[in-house]
Amino acid sequence: MDYFHQFLISAITSLSVELIAALSGSYYLNKNLKVNNANRFLVYFLWLTFFFDLIGSYAPIAYFSNYEYFSFICVTGRFEYNYWWFNIYMLISYGFFFYYFTSFLMKTKVKQRMNLLIFCYLIFGVGNLICSEIFFNGNSILSSTVGTLIVLFSIFLFFFDLLKSDRIFILTKYLPIYIAVGVLVNNIALTPMAIFSQYFIFNNELFINIKAAIVPIVNVIMYGLFTIGFLKCSKNKNNGNELGI
Repeated sequence: MDYFHQFLISAITSLSVELIAALSGSYYLNKNLKVNNANRFLVYFLWLTFFFDLIGSYAPIAYFSNYEYFSFICVTGRFEYNYWWFNIYMLISYGFFFYYFTSFLMKTKVKQRMNLLIFCYLIFGVGNLICSEIFFNGNSILSSTVGTLIVLFSIFLFFFDLLKSDRIFILTKYLPIYIAVGVLVNNIALTPMAIFSQYFIFNNELFINIKAAIVPIVNVIMYGLFTIGFLKCSKNKNNGNELGI
């Protein structure tokens, strides 16, 4: 299978499950009158993710069409690749999930410290993109690695709080647990891909094939969990705020 067909399979699969998750989230908001801000913003974020990925596909489409499409991106050379686009999304994504899991923590002091950590990360991430040459030329591995570690830490705190609360008895009706497991799988599976993504530049065929196989599978798992969570929790019409769902 050539690289173009690998791209099509990966892109169509990922965009499809993202769209399904976003539509399921919208259905969830429509069925639940009382939804806390974190879960409401989650649905908005999923729509943002879908459009980011859809627009970001301009680069591979241009490349595989020999720049018959989107030929204007070659004028400056800076926008020939979509690194810049997804470097912006990366900071938005990590920042959002920091906020999301932190919002469900019970201790105010812990929330405040995590919010400070989020702020410091965003400042660090923006500074790294501005001060280095990575913004247009590659994935920001440093920001991705640090972001993953902080997200995993926020998920750990979320699970730790969950074990100490009564919510442990209503897990199947608790939306954040579906989100946490999905994000955990995504970060553990795909962050190593981002770290070693420089092999893609040198046309390492083995790495390209592995990445093309793993990315769609991970996206199906993560967004599938999101969709299941939204549909499962759409039945909780009257107690959304109390359960935090």
